[in-house]
This record gives sequence, structure tokens and C-alpha cells, in this order.
Amino acid sequence: MTEAVAPGASQRPTNPRRKPLTYLVALGLVVWTVFTARQVGFRWSTFIDVWTNPLWEKFWPIPWEWVLNRDNVIDPLIETFQIAIVSTVIGCGLALPAAFAMSRLTSPNTPTYWVSRVTMSIVRAVPDLFWAKLLVTAVGIGAFAGAWALSIFSFAVMVKLFSETIDGADPGPLEAARAAGARHVPAVRTGVLPTVLPSYVAYALYVFELNIRASIVLGLVGAGGIGRIVEAQRTFFNFDRILGILVLVFVVVFVIEQISVALRRRLV
Repeated sequence: MTEAVAPGASQRPTNPRRKPLTYLVALGLVVWTVFTARQVGFRWSTFIDVWTNPLWEKFWPIPWEWVLNRDNVIDPLIETFQIAIVSTVIGCGLALPAAFAMSRLTSPNTPTYWVSRVTMSIVRAVPDLFWAKLLVTAVGIGAFAGAWALSIFSFAVMVKLFSETIDGADPGPLEAARAAGARHVPAVRTGVLPTVLPSYVAYALYVFELNIRASIVLGLVGAGGIGRIVEAQRTFFNFDRILGILVLVFVVVFVIEQISVALRRRLV
């Protein structure tokens, strides 16, 4: 006999039964993971072997007098920030009208919507590292190529994030503006932009964080910034200097990230 449940007492919910398809999908993922690991030569012993590499001795001690020298690291690090700032401003500035054209809610017509989506899909399909290599070849080694490469990267990321935010905006104010006789651009500016502008600023701060990290990587291919110094030291196997640079970059990026997170929480 089942026990009677007292009136007002909460009954423990029963766990939903898992369907056989769930187990088949999980088993298929496990099998596929094992198969791909064998194909690429993955070995668990790598996690142990990596710590026995004699090159680890070259990472210590850190020559802080070299790392904190302005000509060696500080100036290239400042150049990294300059690249990130310029690329964020250019990329996010161009993304503002493009995101409205890419959103179903605010696109002026169907051809504009599909052309913008296809174009942005092509731009996002090209990695930022490839853009950097291409622009370094076209305009030469230096921060100028890195700034343009990250501008394209910022543009692609910002359009994707912001257009999805516009899609989720309340269509009521836009419909009211159109019903009042406003044209497309003024209707979007007054009916949609004020509601999504805080998200736009928050995304711009997030893109700036991404650009700080990406500019370090792009410097490895000659696009300027601190990455150029890291690549030069790697060439001469100065791993102790590289570790010092990475520690300094970690501290700076961590501080910027905390400031950015605090600002985004206030905006959104």
C-alpha cells in the first residue's frame, strides 16, 4: 500500500525517465571522441611528459629589470593598448549601422537583410590571424596592419552580438514611430536605439577586452604590439623573459577585465 500524503505536504517530484535515444547519443559521442583522439595521436602520457621537459629550467628566474624596462616591454605594451583602442573604435563604430541592417526588426528591406547576413558570414569565417597576415603582406610590418586586422575582427564580432540584441528588442516603440509617420531611419533611431544602446556600450567594452588579447597574438605575425617582442624572445629561446612578459600582461588584462565587468554591470 502506498503511504498517504498529509494535506499541504509537498510531494517529492519523480525524476523524468531518460529515453533510449539519449543513451545512444551519449554513447555515440564517446565513441566518436575516442576515434578522433586516436586519429590525431592523442596520448594521456603527454600530460606527464610535458612536465619533464628540460626547457622548463629556462623559464626561471624572471629578469624583472629587463621586463620592466620601458624600451623593452612597456612601450610595446602601450602600443598594444593603442592598437586595441583604435580597432575597437573603428570596428564598433562601423558595426552600429551594419547591425541594424542585419536585424530582422530594423532592416529596411529583405535584400538588405540577406546581403548583410551573407557578407558578415564571410567576414566572420576568416580568422583574425589570417587578416593580420594578409594586411602585414599588403601594408608592411607594424601596428598599422594590426589595427586594421583587429578593426575587421571587432566589426564582425560586434555586428553578430548587437544584431541579436536588436532582434530581441521590444518592437512596440518602433511600430508606434512608424504609425506616427516617421521614416525608417528616424523611427529606428527613436524607437529602438535608446533601448539597445546600453547593450551596445557593454558589448564594445567586451570587444575591447578581446582586442587586448588578440593584439598580443597578432603581434606574433608582425602586426605590432607586445606580441612582436614575445616572438623575438622566443626565437632566441629567452623563455625567462617571455614568462615575465606574460605575467605582466596577465596582471594588466586582469585589471582591465575587472574594470570592464564592473562597467558592464552598471550598464546592463
